[in-house]
Amino acid sequence: MKIETLLSRARAFLHDNEGLVTLEWVALAAAVIVLAVGVIIVIQSQLNTAASTVGSAIVSEVNSNS
Repeated sequence: MKIETLLSRARAFLHDNEGLVTLEWVALAAAVIVLAVGVIIVIQSQLNTAASTVGSAIVSEVNSNS
């Protein structure tokens, strides 16, 4: 496929309303993904601390019942 044909189809897609709606949905999905990654980064250390605390409590409970 020639570059001109590809560019022509890309321009037609972007000028069509369906193309714009698709780009809006892609942008919205990207924003949701960025937000999710940000939340994971923020809560990761607290989550690791909580998991360690629960794991230690379970191990000590198991050891005390042995």
